[in-house]
Amino acid sequence: MRIGFDARAAFHDPHRGFGRVAAALADALVRVLPGDVVLFVPHGAPIPAPWYSVVAAVVPLRRPRRGAFAFDGPAWRFTLRRHHIDVLHLPTWTIPRHLPVPVVATCYDATPLRFPSPPERWRRHRARQAIRSLVRADLVHAISAHAAAELSAFVGVARERIRIVHLGVSEVFSPAAQPQEPAHLLFVGGADPHKNVAMILDMLTLAGSEQIPPLVLAGAAATDRHVRALARARGLDERRIRYVGPTDDHELSELYRRALATLVPSRNEGFGLPALEAMACGCPVLAADAGALPEVCGDAALLLDPDDAPAWLGALRALQANPAKRSALVAAGLAHARGFTWERSARALLELYREAATKARVRG
Repeated sequence: MRIGFDARAAFHDPHRGFGRVAAALADALVRVLPGDVVLFVPHGAPIPAPWYSVVAAVVPLRRPRRGAFAFDGPAWRFTLRRHHIDVLHLPTWTIPRHLPVPVVATCYDATPLRFPSPPERWRRHRARQAIRSLVRADLVHAISAHAAAELSAFVGVARERIRIVHLGVSEVFSPAAQPQEPAHLLFVGGADPHKNVAMILDMLTLAGSEQIPPLVLAGAAATDRHVRALARARGLDERRIRYVGPTDDHELSELYRRALATLVPSRNEGFGLPALEAMACGCPVLAADAGALPEVCGDAALLLDPDDAPAWLGALRALQANPAKRSALVAAGLAHARGFTWERSARALLELYREAATKARVRG
């Protein structure tokens, strides 16, 4: 069976969630299915050398001169008429109409349908269009049971067309060879309102917060002007917050390894990959008791009310004061994260591809 995989996000957004997932899935699929995967990439993309020996083909995807990813249906139809595949996996962006092959599409969450995220109306409108377009897929890959439930409730995709396959953790995320003294708190991710960065900033203004390490904001939140304005308004300067922009996985691993804890206070997450990456690096995780975070973190994280800043501060002070408690959380996280690998995700997705191809043949 010949699988088509849209890997464009791995090159267009390499440091953001969608792009990192697309890159990891592409890499796992070509290793699990050598010779059977056709990767669709942007024109001129720097393809990793190891992929060339195991892919069936690397195809630059033609796109209309005008229009963004929401309008690239003509490009897909043009390209698919010239390259034979049995199933197409679209892990990001809008699902075009009337594609000539069975489609598996990935659902991350329905956050834009529930929260003012992204904050810009035009971006939120486009994100909602992309989520609603999932009804066009033959099968939908939901990254968690929570994402599957949101897709049914807010988009109306029938549950029998949804399959749950969790994401994985890349091997680069591993613990330090020797234990390291915690140097900071860590938040990894974007600045959209549902990510709840403001709660962390509020926590840093509470009495007693001066006793905990400074905060490192890594990823899109670090370059967001609104987040920096919120920090200044609270009197938080460079002694309390360090901003780290886009990082590669090796740099991010080091940040996890040196953190007292990674904070994931989101009011909604379809998965929560930074939580698992932190666990795999031997970093304790404090996560919101919301969205898919309880499902993904299990008993290996401290789950807290996303709006209770004093509770988050108290949990951090307790970890700081009790090394044995922190060590127990580290051990639980390491054991838990070992159950999430990209190879496991790729093998589960292969079953989806086979099912989608079978359904198409029966309909045909």
